[in-house]
Amino acid sequence: MAPPLPQKPVGISLNQAPSPMVVVELFNDVCCPFSKKMYDTVFGAVMPALSDNRQTAPVAFVWQSVPQPWHAQSCCMHEAVMAAALVDPARAAAYIFNLFAHQTDFFDDTTKDLSRTQMYAILAGLGADCGYQTSNLLSLLNLNAVTANAGLGPVTQQLKWAVKYHRTRAVHTTPTVFINGLEASDVSSGWTVDAWLNRLLPLIQNN
Repeated sequence: MAPPLPQKPVGISLNQAPSPMVVVELFNDVCCPFSKKMYDTVFGAVMPALSDNRQTAPVAFVWQSVPQPWHAQSCCMHEAVMAAALVDPARAAAYIFNLFAHQTDFFDDTTKDLSRTQMYAILAGLGADCGYQTSNLLSLLNLNAVTANAGLGPVTQQLKWAVKYHRTRAVHTTPTVFINGLEASDVSSGWTVDAWLNRLLPLIQNN
C-alpha cells in the first residue's frame, strides 16, 4: 500500500470557527502596507465583533501567504510566519499582527544590507512578544543545516504549498480577498469594521 500523501495546508486559521457559515481568505503579504491596513482592521476589530465570547465565530478567517518577490525580504518574512504556524498555530495570528506592527523594520531601505541570518534572528525575536520561545522559531529558520539548494526543510515546504495555492487562485496583488471560494473584488484595504460587517452579516443571516 502506498504511503499517504502529506496533508498540504491551505492557509493558516486565524480564529476559532469549527463550523463556520462563511470562510474569508485573506491573501496578504506581510511586507505590503495595504495588507497591513486590512489585517489590522480584521484582526483588531472584525474578528472580535463576530466572535461569540471570543472562542468561536460564524466566520472563519484564513491567512494565505503571498510573498512578493520584488521585495526579497518578503520571503524571509513569510518563512517566519510559517515557522510560527508550525511551532504554535494558536499564536500565529498574533504573530502576524506583531510582524505587521514592525513592518517598516523590513522595508527595502532598512533591510538592504542585512543577511538572511540577520533577518531570521530579528523575525524570531518578534515571536517573544507573542509567547513564542525564540529558540523554537530559530530552529526552523536558521541556515545551519542547509546544503546546496535544499532550502529550510518544513518551512520551505509550507511556503511552496502557499505559493502554489495563491498562483492557482490567480492571486497577484495584495491584499486580495476570497469569500466562500469566490474572489470578492469589492473588498478594499480601506474598509472600516462597519463595512466588513455590512458585507459579512447578510451572508451569515442567509445561511
